Amino acid sequence: MAVPGDERSQPVMEIAKVPHELIRWASRRSDQIAACLSELEHEYVTAVDDDGEPKFLPVVSERARARLNLMAAKMTRPPKQKARPLVQLGKEWKESAIRTSKAAVDVINSLLEYARPAAAVVRARVAAVVDVALAAVDVTATVFVMNDGGHVHRRHLLAEARRHLALVLRGRHHGPGLDEKIVDAAISTHCLDISEPKTVRGLESGYRL
Repeated sequence: MAVPGDERSQPVMEIAKVPHELIRWASRRSDQIAACLSELEHEYVTAVDDDGEPKFLPVVSERARARLNLMAAKMTRPPKQKARPLVQLGKEWKESAIRTSKAAVDVINSLLEYARPAAAVVRARVAAVVDVALAAVDVTATVFVMNDGGHVHRRHLLAEARRHLALVLRGRHHGPGLDEKIVDAAISTHCLDISEPKTVRGLESGYRL
């Protein structure tokens, strides 16, 4: 697992036995953000007012960097494309990886065969224990930080709960409804309903947040 330096970022899972060239191919978006962030930081520390005086401190604070990182992500975000079937996307990704990643073709074609034995070793070393109460705290805190002002929907918590389970369980299957239990605990313990329903669905207790 690799954790980016940006304190607002979420943990990122890396699959063992995947060659570095293939990981770099999959992180082109991150490279674009990093390049844009570097330019924004340079503009930040060199900005001056009408009198020629520095507008900001000569060093970018963590708070300022987090804001600049959000700006970089928005500035480099590609336009949304029309939804395509996952099978089609998988084929396109595979062709792109073979064409541009410099990773061995047999590795790309046999990626699951490379990854599964490594995953089995990891699972054997790590105890899979899910504490719903602690998971609710972690999920709520992450979603609060990642959403401006802390205004979120249930779907945001559910997505983060599933990421949390994937991280803690190391790919193991979990019982049905465990992600929902974490979300319910997060909502009942750590969240406040401030929404005003505008649709029939918005009246449902499970949807409001």
